[in-house]
Amino acid sequence: MVSDEIRGLADYVNIPRTIATVISANRATLHELDTVYGLEDLWALLEIITIDNYNAEVARRRSEQ
Repeated sequence: MVSDEIRGLADYVNIPRTIATVISANRATLHELDTVYGLEDLWALLEIITIDNYNAEVARRRSEQ
């Protein structure tokens, strides 16, 4: 978790990390997660966020070489 790796960062305490991650990445709003999307959609959005972040990191590292 990033807040464990970088001292001083705040963590979400009143909302589950899965939901906070999707909202923070601007993939859905809390209202959409409550009314439109289901649990399977939440997991799909988390996969998209994870893959996008991984690919961005790979591209960043290659550009530094």
